[in-house]
Amino acid sequence: MSELASEASAQRHRVALSFEDGVTRFITCDADQTVADASYRSRINIPMDCRDGVCGTCKAFCESGEFDGGSYLEDALSPDEERAGYVLTCQLKPRSDLVVQIATTSAVAKTGATTHRGTVTGLERLSPTTVALTIEITDRDALTFLPGQYVNIGVPGTEESRSYSFSNAAEDEALTFLVKLTPGGVMSEYLEQRARVGDAISFTGPHGSFFLRDGDAPLLLLAGGTGLAPILSILRALDAAGSTRPVHLLYGATTDADVVELATIEALASSIEHLTWDHCVADPNTRAPHQGYVTGLIGPEHLHGGGTAVYLCGPPAMVDAVRGHFAEQDIVPAGFFYERFAPAGTSGAEEVRVPEAGAEQPAAVADAARDEDAVPVSPPPLPRARRAELLVLAGGGRAVTGQVVLPGVDLAPLRAAASAAPDRVRGICGQELFGSAQRGAPPAPLDEDDDLLVGGGRSLAGQELLPPSPIAPLTPPSRVPPPDGVPAGGPRFVSPGRFDRKVVVVTGAAQGIGRAVAERAAAEGGQLVLVDRSPLVHEVADALLADGAKALAIEADLEDHAGAAAALTEARSWQGHIDVLVNNVGGAINFKPFVEFTEAEITAEIRRSLMPTLWCCHAVLPGMVARGGGVIVNVSSAATRGIHRIPHSAAKGGINALTASLAFEYADAGIRVVATAPGGTEAPPRRIPRGTPTPETEQDRAWFQAHIGQTIGSSLLRRYGTLDEQAAAILFLASDEASYITGSVLPVAGGDLG
Repeated sequence: MSELASEASAQRHRVALSFEDGVTRFITCDADQTVADASYRSRINIPMDCRDGVCGTCKAFCESGEFDGGSYLEDALSPDEERAGYVLTCQLKPRSDLVVQIATTSAVAKTGATTHRGTVTGLERLSPTTVALTIEITDRDALTFLPGQYVNIGVPGTEESRSYSFSNAAEDEALTFLVKLTPGGVMSEYLEQRARVGDAISFTGPHGSFFLRDGDAPLLLLAGGTGLAPILSILRALDAAGSTRPVHLLYGATTDADVVELATIEALASSIEHLTWDHCVADPNTRAPHQGYVTGLIGPEHLHGGGTAVYLCGPPAMVDAVRGHFAEQDIVPAGFFYERFAPAGTSGAEEVRVPEAGAEQPAAVADAARDEDAVPVSPPPLPRARRAELLVLAGGGRAVTGQVVLPGVDLAPLRAAASAAPDRVRGICGQELFGSAQRGAPPAPLDEDDDLLVGGGRSLAGQELLPPSPIAPLTPPSRVPPPDGVPAGGPRFVSPGRFDRKVVVVTGAAQGIGRAVAERAAAEGGQLVLVDRSPLVHEVADALLADGAKALAIEADLEDHAGAAAALTEARSWQGHIDVLVNNVGGAINFKPFVEFTEAEITAEIRRSLMPTLWCCHAVLPGMVARGGGVIVNVSSAATRGIHRIPHSAAKGGINALTASLAFEYADAGIRVVATAPGGTEAPPRRIPRGTPTPETEQDRAWFQAHIGQTIGSSLLRRYGTLDEQAAAILFLASDEASYITGSVLPVAGGDLG
């Protein structure tokens, strides 16, 4: 390898993938790696078929950066498309950081906006109408955004979220936002009446295609009201880069009370070599140097003979006025990027404005919302040869943009072949990957590169698509074949569509019963929020996302009120509501006679097995009451009658009482509260220790074995249950099939009534 090639291979570049629904995901790509390969490595399934530059399925638009476009057929990418900036991601190799528009939504790509949780660290009243909100998050290193983008911030204490642009620089630890205070606005009400430094808060993002593009063209930046926020972020990016581009900023406001951050602009003008600026106020009684609108301050010297790139952020009236001004003056900028936001009604109805057809080219219309109760404005479709479509074909086939990827197939011959040679058939939708043995012939030896589908895992050409399933096989007395179309290692007894469009929160979802519940609910159409204090919960969410489900992972310690409240607030902000809460956190820590427990051990058992359920019910009920319905399923235990775990038994007895009392108190609000009482349950070895001490002495082992014997002896079926059997009972109670059941505890313990 040449020295130049070696240097290129060692370089890594950041690539921003901008999807049609406004979600932006960032990946890292080696200089000798294609963007498509890097995306799949990051588990982002952008459209692709041939991987050889032949079909054009992966066509995308590169907005910014230097790259090697690779080799491809003209049928896949025409010369005109290449000159316009279109690329094939299966051939695209970065030579700098890139911004690439992907011709599909994030949902089709099985990805989504990331949720970040943090704390309010600053509340500064910049003017009578504007507040600067500062947030610091626990995973700042994981957040990357482009200057100009926005996030959806959950309003603490509500199920609402609002969209605001970053005003800080991309590398700043603290994240800052400008909020216009509006009477009746949910964020305004929070900031003016309830907000305190230290409040837990969360947001999802980044979003939006309004951001600074690379280049050396002069810039004209136009900001209206709190549309100044993304412009400040752009200016800070230029300052950090030591930019020498000529920049002129025009900032307009409605009244003097709306004018903010003048000192910040002045400081940036002192630091950025070629930045000039001015501002105006529409109110005739203003004390500003200019009365009127920003269009009155645009001069020929700011347009550089049409060579200027224009960035405009403000309310619709301002955006329309600027566009009209350019049209009247017959001005065609080198680039015109704008974002406009419209207030939402305080009643909760939102006014969505869609840009008209024929928006300026090469203008990009962003889809952010900025002012209080503002709503996203959808961008027009990018001009491209074809739009990505995901078609589901009969027999499990799949097609992308009309190109069959996995054709439909009659599954009967495949099942027959599997019966004939079960140890050699490895195929997907009838497409044999590694061959099968003929009837009566010995199986061929496996090569090193053969992909073994172990434990329900599913892989293709060395790329793991879904991790091995953690679900233990059913014991012989209850074993039933899975329905057609359900992976052998996946959930059993599936009722497709039972949780369509429902948001289901499962706590303790990283393993065991919680994971089994999450996997089955997702298979039945649910949108899953998985909560656990272990980072392993992200693996579960990733597996569900890879299988086409909607899922969000939240790390939280639910034994504390603050942790539960923050987690449920974040869960509500994800889709705006919660339909079902499954409280699954708990489990015995010690096994010995009651008098052997210390005070600390008793307290730990209660905190583990009662408090998470208590706190989560407390956090979820206000939102359910406001919506007029919901279901809470508490996972109790048959251990309310047992030996050698009395503190745990007391905690589970508390859950039974909590279930009955909450059902009584909230029935009129349309909320059902039910519980299951699992008995002994067979499960894979725990990846997250429960904290149970290992029996060290013969006495310890005898006490533990006595508990095991009592558990099995109390079951009329004389066996442990399975994870699938527990999940089936929980999700029955959570579904509309159990709509006339509330306040009840259902034993799922082989006849042990607890």
